[in-house]
Amino acid sequence: MINKTPIITFIFLLKSTLFLAQTIVSTSPENKKIILEEYTGIHCTYCPDGHEIAQSLKDANPDNIFIINIHTGGYATPSSGEPDFRTSFGDAIAAQSNLTGYPSGSINRQYFSSLSMNGGTAMGRGGWSSATSQVLNQSAYVNLGVEASINVQNNELTVHVEGYYTGNSPQSTNLLNVVLTQNNTLGPQIGGGMGSNYNHMHRLVHMITGQWGFEISNTSSGSFVDETFTYTIPSDYNGVDVNLSELNVIAFISETQQNIISGAEYTPTFEGLEYSNDAAILGIEENLNGNCGDSASPVVVIQNSGYDNITNFSIEYSINNGNTQSHNWSGSLGSLASTAIELPAINYSPSDTNSLNITISDDDNNQNNSNVFYFNQSNSYDTSVVTLNLVTDNYASETSWELTDSFGNIIALNGSLSNASNYTTEIEIPTSDECYTFTINDTYGDGICCAYGVGSYSITDDSGNIIISGGEFSSVDTSTFRVGETLGINSIFENNLNIFPNPSNGIFTVKTSLNNSTYKIYNLIGQHVKSGLINNGSNSIDLRNSIDGVYFMTIQTENGEKTGYKLIKN
Repeated sequence: MINKTPIITFIFLLKSTLFLAQTIVSTSPENKKIILEEYTGIHCTYCPDGHEIAQSLKDANPDNIFIINIHTGGYATPSSGEPDFRTSFGDAIAAQSNLTGYPSGSINRQYFSSLSMNGGTAMGRGGWSSATSQVLNQSAYVNLGVEASINVQNNELTVHVEGYYTGNSPQSTNLLNVVLTQNNTLGPQIGGGMGSNYNHMHRLVHMITGQWGFEISNTSSGSFVDETFTYTIPSDYNGVDVNLSELNVIAFISETQQNIISGAEYTPTFEGLEYSNDAAILGIEENLNGNCGDSASPVVVIQNSGYDNITNFSIEYSINNGNTQSHNWSGSLGSLASTAIELPAINYSPSDTNSLNITISDDDNNQNNSNVFYFNQSNSYDTSVVTLNLVTDNYASETSWELTDSFGNIIALNGSLSNASNYTTEIEIPTSDECYTFTINDTYGDGICCAYGVGSYSITDDSGNIIISGGEFSSVDTSTFRVGETLGINSIFENNLNIFPNPSNGIFTVKTSLNNSTYKIYNLIGQHVKSGLINNGSNSIDLRNSIDGVYFMTIQTENGEKTGYKLIKN
């Protein structure tokens, strides 16, 4: 008996020492936390709906549900020029779920007989809420805690995981998984209505502990897990840039490759930063090349490159060394986080190449507080009419287009389109010295070339010069061009022509002192509606048999001088 007492005491002291080492995990029994593995892809039309459902579940249970979006399968295969969000781990995880469609997902890799797609753990998005409610009410025999930090000098990630078994596992060996995800990655997505600017969240980028995890050999009640992992984060995954401030670490313990018991999530902190207060200009979000007109609203990207949270700073900016404007920003910008700030419009005197100067207020490091960005001005075309040449693909019902002016007024838009057909539409330009924007949409998100037919578009001026062209895009393609001064209302029209009433119920009076002038009227889709002759005096134009809406009228004198007017029939 005397010999046994020290041994018992030693064991007690050892166990107490382990308890004292616990810093981030609870030793009290808890219910399960959820790992929602969502199987998705950028070419999956209904996957954005799945993303929304998953996010709503997490928003309702922010500390208990952790999402891993796994890009896998045919829908995740990128087309030419598209980012590759796949990993070497996704296919195997998806395969063991027995999924039969997208989007689908697994809740803790647990089987739900009434919700299962194909006898596996995968479920359609309609079953996630029910499965989540069930799992959150289940007790867990192991609790998990995780913390992480990134040394920005060498991109080394250190992850510390603690686990505590409040009960016995039915398996003598469990698996600890440490997962790295990235938020807020802009990229293409069919569906969702954002085209190439869809915001991808919770995207799996790496499994730090390998395909199926790190083995835990002691899984009985009272066992304590204390593991630290280091991993050097690359600059990109499959060519997709890594943003350190958008990385999250998720840890979970599973019985085997299936049946996750619980998990935890942590946003890494940062080490190795040189300054406490350091705002830096990263760049401008959108290239200003092709800017039209004499004003611009730059969108500047600012990063917090210091330790301390940034709450305010001022921005000064000018174009071509013209007048300087100031803008005060306030908010909350955490360490290494960045934000895009749209600056109020600034007027400038355009040149072929323009310089945008941006400076932010002084801080601990002024070397990154100013920058100069250069952009080219949009080409100007002296034309009274533009011609749209459109070739549709095999799914023309997905395609629509419109031409608008700088105020958002629709100048022309498409009518009914047929598959694999050629269309030529002449569009009269109503106002000179004006910027026009052509926008073409594809609801499926694959453009009009080249997966399902060889579609294309081009807009030419009245001399046949190509202004814009394209066909390969995702959901939307937008181009802006400028029409010069040739159509301006010169003095001959300004002093000798008046149109009233406008708007009208259909009868428009054109009063003029000019003789032998001709007019043409077009509807919004470029169809010729009416034409005729205008002479000295009062001339009546009757559109009562035309539908209510906006029309465009061009008037040309016998000397070839031309102008345009907008008519509104109501």
